[in-house]
Amino acid sequence: MEIKEAVSKEEEQTKYLLVNEDSSDYAKKVELIDAIRQAPNKAARRDAIANAAKVLGKSTRTIKRMIEKVEQVGVATLAVGRKDKGQYRISKDWHDFIVSLYEWGHRDGSRINHNQIFGYLKALASKGEELKDKKYNEKFKGYSQAREDLIVGQHPSHVTVYKIINCYLEEKNKRVRHPGSPIEGQIIQTTEGILEITHSNHIWQIDHTKLDILLVDEEFRKVIGRAYITLVMDSYSGCVTGFHLGLEPAGSHEVALALRHAILPKHYETDYELQETWEIYGIPEYVVTDRAKEFKSEHLKQISLQLDFVRRLRAFPQAGGLIESIFDKINKEILSLYGGYTGSSIEERPPEAERTACLTLDDLEKILVRYFVDHYNHHNYPRVKNQKRIERWKSGFLLEEPEIINERELDICLMKVAIRNVEKYGSVNFQGWVYQGDCLLNYEGKQVSLRYDKRNITSILAYSRPINGEPGEYLGVIQARDCERERMSLGELNYIKKKLRDEGKEVDNSSILNERLSRFEDVEQSRKERRRHLRKKAQQKHEVKSNKSTVVELFPENVTVQEITNSPENLTSAFDVDSQNIVNSIDKQVTQSKPDTNQTAKGRRRPRVGVQDWNQFMKDNW
Repeated sequence: MEIKEAVSKEEEQTKYLLVNEDSSDYAKKVELIDAIRQAPNKAARRDAIANAAKVLGKSTRTIKRMIEKVEQVGVATLAVGRKDKGQYRISKDWHDFIVSLYEWGHRDGSRINHNQIFGYLKALASKGEELKDKKYNEKFKGYSQAREDLIVGQHPSHVTVYKIINCYLEEKNKRVRHPGSPIEGQIIQTTEGILEITHSNHIWQIDHTKLDILLVDEEFRKVIGRAYITLVMDSYSGCVTGFHLGLEPAGSHEVALALRHAILPKHYETDYELQETWEIYGIPEYVVTDRAKEFKSEHLKQISLQLDFVRRLRAFPQAGGLIESIFDKINKEILSLYGGYTGSSIEERPPEAERTACLTLDDLEKILVRYFVDHYNHHNYPRVKNQKRIERWKSGFLLEEPEIINERELDICLMKVAIRNVEKYGSVNFQGWVYQGDCLLNYEGKQVSLRYDKRNITSILAYSRPINGEPGEYLGVIQARDCERERMSLGELNYIKKKLRDEGKEVDNSSILNERLSRFEDVEQSRKERRRHLRKKAQQKHEVKSNKSTVVELFPENVTVQEITNSPENLTSAFDVDSQNIVNSIDKQVTQSKPDTNQTAKGRRRPRVGVQDWNQFMKDNW
């Protein structure tokens, strides 16, 4: 009965099979079976079956079964092969045990491979009866069959182990494209539940990325790096509501500045060359982001309390596909046309990227503003025919259009800096610049708090300093005194200051440091001269003291023989002083009497006499 039910079930499943792609193997089977079916008599049929068995390499019984299936189900059964072809036959217990070993081998930084798992199974099988010990209970918890097989020395082959792990990885890494939500009833899955998008300014999404283009500074035209963009999008219409562009990595303050730009009405000068207006503004009901730390900051919490919107985190990365897609469009459709484009791969970066970089931060901002206003927001909404994104945003309000919020209420989104002292003429120092404003004239000698937009620090906002926990009051706008440019970002200012410092170091290394080095050498030389002078002076003083001794000088100079012989202090032996062979010699000095203590060493003279035979002189007198 079970066999009949299985056969009938199989026939039910294959009853309406059709072959859409004809393979050579399928065509060969069709030709052979058709020859059998078209045989005029039994003998010809028998010969056709034998020929089919020979060509296909199967038995005649298998050929007859193929004919029966064709008669019962249809010709499509000839294309159906073994259902388990390419699969492995193993129990679920063993499958789960091998998968658990693989997962265990990829925890805490470990990277176990397929062969190591098979080797581990062989090592376990070598233990035999020892696997019954209670210390293995935790390892084989829920895998009793695998434990029993290993005890008797049985385990899957290495081929089976490889197939199990590869199938597990293939299933785990499988990515199926989402077809997209319907026009009505679009949803976003968050960690707090599912949000259904129903109208404009209902749910905004925020994300940021590093753009694939190198920028240069306006003054030196040197490469200063790649820009970061923080983007705000409306989920209902797909419009870009605001953005922030900067050279610093995106953080909570960049997110706040992007929100401020999205909430306020946007007006641009004629140099932006816009054909349309950026009409999107307002405050959202929900802000959905990923789980990065900047979206969980205290600053963003204060902003959400101030502006009364709810923060939510995406349940999984794929929920941010709407905002991620525009980043790819910006890089490939816009930035790839300009010099300095790097591409998304560091290994494949064009070698001429740095040499051809030409855009400044202001240039890039104008390009993106034109793209968002004139192209992207006015492009057709992909889910509705003949409706643009901006039209969908305008038509998506349930009751009335959003209220225009006062700019002062959004100062909480600006960067906050430390307290500054107000100097004379209502000036303060910030980032090496002097800012002045009439609003600070009455606060000279007092302290104020400053807030600024990193995109343009030529003007900053001044607030009174909070006293006793009370909030500070808005005082006014103060301008940079010595800045000739109308706009300058904080990143550009920091780069210029660093550039000037580096150039100063180059000058210092070539001239100033050499002068300092020579100065130190001069000091060292003067110290050596001074030490030499002191040593000489000390030596002279020592000689004066030592010359007061009673030692008679042995070699007096410029003394005649007569002076020596007549000297009461010296006695000479009898020798011929008139000899022609005269040599300088040393006379034997004999003290006749005790010398006068008052007589100086300089007054005593050493006798100088001439001798004919030096050896005789030494023998007689030394």
